[in-house]
Amino acid sequence: MTTFKFASLRQSLVIAAAFVAASVPGSAQVAADATPAKQPVLELSKFEVTTTQDKGYVANNTASGFKTHRELIKIPQSVTVVTRDLIDDIGATMTSDVLQYAGASQFYRGESIRLRGARTLNAYMDDAIENVPYSDNVNIDSYEVMRGPAGVLYANAGLAGIVLKTTKKPLPYSMQKVNFSFKDYGAYRTELDLTGPIGALGDVKVGYRFAAAFQGGDHYFKNVTDDRIALHPTLQFDFKNTTVRVALDYVSVDGIAGAQNFVLPDGKIYTGAGRDEGYYPKGIMENFLQNRQRIAILQRISDNWESKTSLSHLYFLRHGTNLLPFSLDLQANTFTLFARRNYQRFDNWVVNQDFLGNYSTGSVGHQSALGFTLTDEYNRAAFINANGATTGAITTPAFNGIGRQSFAIANPQMNSVVVPTYDSYGSPSAVGSWTNNRRSTYYYQHEAEIIKDRLILLGGMSYATLQINDVPAVIARNTAGGTRVVSFEENLHRYGIVLNLTKEIALYALDSSTFSPQGNSNTRDYNGVLLPAQVGTGKEYGIKTALGGGKFSATLSFFDLNLTNVAVLKGALSPITGISFFEATGLQTQSGWDASVSYAVSKNWQIIATGYKGTVVDQNGAKINNTYGSLYSFFTRYDFTDAGLKGFSLGGGASKTGDNYFSTPGSYVFPTGVTPGPIVLESGWNATMFASYQYGKKWTFRLNIDNVLDKSLALGAQSPLFADLQPPRTFNFSTSYKF
Repeated sequence: MTTFKFASLRQSLVIAAAFVAASVPGSAQVAADATPAKQPVLELSKFEVTTTQDKGYVANNTASGFKTHRELIKIPQSVTVVTRDLIDDIGATMTSDVLQYAGASQFYRGESIRLRGARTLNAYMDDAIENVPYSDNVNIDSYEVMRGPAGVLYANAGLAGIVLKTTKKPLPYSMQKVNFSFKDYGAYRTELDLTGPIGALGDVKVGYRFAAAFQGGDHYFKNVTDDRIALHPTLQFDFKNTTVRVALDYVSVDGIAGAQNFVLPDGKIYTGAGRDEGYYPKGIMENFLQNRQRIAILQRISDNWESKTSLSHLYFLRHGTNLLPFSLDLQANTFTLFARRNYQRFDNWVVNQDFLGNYSTGSVGHQSALGFTLTDEYNRAAFINANGATTGAITTPAFNGIGRQSFAIANPQMNSVVVPTYDSYGSPSAVGSWTNNRRSTYYYQHEAEIIKDRLILLGGMSYATLQINDVPAVIARNTAGGTRVVSFEENLHRYGIVLNLTKEIALYALDSSTFSPQGNSNTRDYNGVLLPAQVGTGKEYGIKTALGGGKFSATLSFFDLNLTNVAVLKGALSPITGISFFEATGLQTQSGWDASVSYAVSKNWQIIATGYKGTVVDQNGAKINNTYGSLYSFFTRYDFTDAGLKGFSLGGGASKTGDNYFSTPGSYVFPTGVTPGPIVLESGWNATMFASYQYGKKWTFRLNIDNVLDKSLALGAQSPLFADLQPPRTFNFSTSYKF
C-alpha cells in the first residue's frame, strides 16, 4: 500500500519538476512589469474561458456550460457561475464547502452535491465524469452550477442538474503566486500557481501552468487527518488555428471515509462527549488517490466553426480500514460501530468530441452544436466486514468477536480501540465485485435567434445508451442471474425559448429530459436482474436580467421535475436470490423555485446570493429520505478606496439549509418516552468572514474566520448516524506573494 503511493507520487514529482524547470527560461524572457494588476477575461475559444481570476463575483457568461461560451441571459436554464475570486474569498478547498454559497447543499463534506432538494451526481471536470468522493480545488478556475436536466449534452447527468469544474489553463502572460496558510488548531497548507509562456518551437508557441497544494498538520477532531498532496502540471502548444493541451493530475487525500457524528431526535447534533469527539479511533483514515491524464485539442476550423476533442483517463484508488456506525441506542446511551476494510478502484476513460458553429440565414442567426461522449468505466469494489466470516478464499479478522462494538456516547474512549489492520483482511482480489459501465451520448442542438436580441428558439436531442457488464459479489455469483450484460437506451430532448422583453430582461421556458442508472448500483429485481435506468423529465420557466450593462445578473426560476423507474424496496427476500429485491415502480417529484443574484453594486462592492424553496416527494406524496426544503445563501466583498484604508478588503457570507428530512432507520432507538418518527435536521446559519490587506503589488495578507457564530452545525448528513459536525469558530491566517 505504501510502496504504491510513494511510487506514484515520485513519478508525478519528477514530471512536475520538469514542468517547473521548463518554465524558468520563459519567465526570464518576460519583463518584470509584464503582468498587469488586473487581467481581462481571456476568450481564446467559444468553448471556454481561460480564466475568471480578477473578474469579481459577477459572471454574465458561462465558461463552458452547454458546450458553448454563451451569455447567461440567452440560456433557457438556471446557471450560477462561481469565479476564482469568489473561491479564494470563501477560502474553502472542498467543492461542497464552496457550492453552499452557489445554491447547492452538502450531502457530505467533499465532492458531494445536492440541488433542488435532492442528491445529484458529483461534479464533472472539464466535461468528463469524475465521481470521486474527496479531492482538492487548487486546480479549479471556476464552478458552474447548471440546474435542471442536462442529459442531452452530458452523459449520466442527474435530474436536478450538474456541476462543471473548469480547470486552470496556461495564460499568455507570466504569473507566479505562492500562498501559505495555517489554522489556529495547527493545520497548515501551501499552494503554488505558476503560469506563463515558455517560448517557441519553430511556429509553435509553448506555455505552461503548474498548480499544487500541500496540506498537513493537526485536525480539530480527535484522531482525524486531512493531509493532501495535489500536483497539476499542464503544457499548452499553440500553432496557427490549433491548440493542444496536455495535463496531469495527481491528488492524494488522507482523511475520513465518512462523517459519523449523530443527530438527536430533536434534530440537534450530539456534542455531549465534547465538540472535538468524532467517534474515530486511531489509524482508520483512508487514502483517496487520483492519477489522471488529460488531452484537449481545440481546432478553429474557420471564423464560424470550431472543434474540441478531449480525452481523459482517471485511475482512482480508495483503500483503508475503519469503524462505521451500525446503530444508535438512546435508551442505553450507546453508539455501535462495525469494522470494515474499504477497497475501491476506478479505471475510467472519457472521450468528448464537440463541434460548434455560428452562422446566419438572412436576418436569422444560428448556432449549431453537435458531438458525442463515450465512456468506459471500470469499477472494482471489495468492502468486507471484520466479523470472522469466511468469504471466498478469505477469513476476515473478528473485531470484538462479532464485527462490531458498542461505546458509551458520552465517554467513548475511542483511543483504547484496536481496529484490524488493512493487511489482516487479506488480498482485495479475493473478494468483492466489479462492474464495467459503457456510456454513449450522441447529440445535436440548434439555436435560432429569430428576432435579434428579442426571440431565441432552442431545440436539442440525443441518443443515449448505457451498457453495464455486471458481476455480483462473490457470495452471489452462483445464485440466479450470475454475470450478465444489461443495456439501456433512451432518446432525450432539450427544448427552450428565450423572449427578451428588453435587452436586459428576458423570460424563458425549458422542457428537457435525462436518464441515468439507479442510484444504488445493486438494485436488483425478484430474479436478481439489475433494474432499468431511471428516466427524468423537467419543465422550467423563469425570468433573467443583465441590468446595468451586466452589473446586476439574476435568475428566478420555477420548476417541476419528475424521475420515473425509481427503485422501491419490497418487504421480503427473494426466494431465488436470497436477498432483498426492488421494483422500478417509484416516482420522485421535485418542484419549487430557486433564484440567484450577482450584483456589482459599485467598482469596489460585489454581492452574490441564492435561494431555494421546494418539495421532494415520492409516488405517494410522502417526503423522500434525506432531502431538504430550503436553502439560502449570500456572500459579499467590499474593497476600501480611501487613502487611509486603501488595500483593505472585508467580506463574508452565510448559508442555511432547512427542512433536511430523515425517515428514521430501524437501527435508531429513540429515548424512553419519545415516539419514534422522522427527524428534521436543525437548520442554522453557517457564517464566514474574511479581512485582507494588499501590500504593494505583490503581498496579500488574509484572515478567514469560519463558523463565525460558533454554532454546532451539521454541514452534511448522509443519515442521522453519519453527520459532518462543523468545527467551532476557526481562524485561518494566510499570506500570498506574486512574483
